[in-house]
Amino acid sequence: MSFLFPILKQPRARQFNHQPIYYDKQKEEREQRYERIRKEMNMENHPEEKSIRRDFEKDIRGSFRQQVPGGSKIEKAAKTSRIISIVCMVLLIAVLIVYALL
Repeated sequence: MSFLFPILKQPRARQFNHQPIYYDKQKEEREQRYERIRKEMNMENHPEEKSIRRDFEKDIRGSFRQQVPGGSKIEKAAKTSRIISIVCMVLLIAVLIVYALL
């Protein structure tokens, strides 16, 4: 049924599946120590640290898309697919109108 209505088909989002190649035990232990120390010092409860983290996350989220010229390949493919399907529909309607007048 979806082949009849390609305009309604939504493009799928890219998926990122990263599996680490190796496990660094020292790094894991170090991060756990840092986390424990932060909890002991109540550093995670400071509102200024959370606001800095939120600002940093906002900067990261949009920066990649802004640097990619013209959008992603998926967006371009979806746009051309919609244009082709609309042109085909217009041509089909024009053929039907011409056939009905004859």
